[in-house]
Amino acid sequence: MTDHIIVCPYNEELLDKLKERVIVISIDDPGIIQSIHKEANKSLKLNAIKVQTENPLSSVAFQEDWINLPLAVYSPEFGKYKDILRKLNLIRKLNIRIYLSSHYDDNFTGLKILSSLNISCGLYFNEEPPSWDALNDLMHYAIYSNTKHAPIEPFDWLASHYEPTGYTDYSSVYFNDPTKYLHINEKEQIALNEKDLLNDEFIDEGIQSLDRICDNKKYNDSINSRYDVMLQMSECAFCPVFRICLAKFSNIAGKKDTCKAFFSDFMDAADYAYIKRKNGTQTWQL
Repeated sequence: MTDHIIVCPYNEELLDKLKERVIVISIDDPGIIQSIHKEANKSLKLNAIKVQTENPLSSVAFQEDWINLPLAVYSPEFGKYKDILRKLNLIRKLNIRIYLSSHYDDNFTGLKILSSLNISCGLYFNEEPPSWDALNDLMHYAIYSNTKHAPIEPFDWLASHYEPTGYTDYSSVYFNDPTKYLHINEKEQIALNEKDLLNDEFIDEGIQSLDRICDNKKYNDSINSRYDVMLQMSECAFCPVFRICLAKFSNIAGKKDTCKAFFSDFMDAADYAYIKRKNGTQTWQL
């Protein structure tokens, strides 16, 4: 049986077929969490519940019976701090990571607030480019700040997994690394990531196909796709920070002043974190 974690919708028939596999249940209605809680107490091997809500974080109705569940909550915006403050004691009890959209500049401040309150959080990217200055500022806070704070993704993951001599892909933070996660729908159609699933770009079909996925040509082509970029002679192929970006922002213009500038600083931060991991904390004053 494949070791992949399977990302799937909440569908009782499908879940019954996946009961021997580790799963992430993807939902867009937080009200379903109570039903998942009942199923999780039976036979589900639950890695996480991914909740994609269209409401601001401040209006999400967090519940006491979510406390024992692993939650990844995706919300488009932070919302009103006074409303979050009322729910803060409950949120801090949850096994949760809160993601906010890169679309709204206020979310960059919101993530700093969540992190400073010791709530694990992260930024998720939309189709349009983020504010690179705000992104860079958040990355510096996440990696360099000596003030105690919770992890902010994808910065913390990359900094803790970075290897100077190889590629580092932070897609697993979003359940989208096909070496670790595969996506499936109610029709048992299998995709490499969430975007492919939504676009009906499937690599196979049927639960049993999961056990043979490593022999699947489309799967193997995707794993090696980073090398295709190098052969296309594109701007990304010659970028010195390609090994941590992996052309995730290949469709934007002005790379020198946008993604390239950001990922150059990001790689410096990753190098700093790597040396710190290897050598321990060092201070300038002896």
